[in-house]
Amino acid sequence: MKLPILFAAALSLFVAAGCGGGNADGAAPQTPKSDSPAADGKAADVKAPGEAKIGDKTSCPISKEVFTVSDASPKVDYKGKTYYFCCGGCDAKFKENPEKYLSASTTPAQ
Repeated sequence: MKLPILFAAALSLFVAAGCGGGNADGAAPQTPKSDSPAADGKAADVKAPGEAKIGDKTSCPISKEVFTVSDASPKVDYKGKTYYFCCGGCDAKFKENPEKYLSASTTPAQ
């Protein structure tokens, strides 16, 4: 009887540890993700973190994953800019130490 409980606990940890594959509540992502580069090798039409608006593609300041910003995208307002994130776990990390992530390279993952 302990095996199903251990399996459920392990599955919960696996789901909670993942980022970029779903929202903080475990639901499927609301926006399609894409990291397909343009012909010149750069991600097409990707706005820098802090510059993107709803409907734009941007990269998550934490995971560097490219995604399309939607109304449901987690966001944090910091120093007059709005930063959008691929999942709720990333916005929580950003809130802990924004400068750590803003000083790091914000180039999207290729």
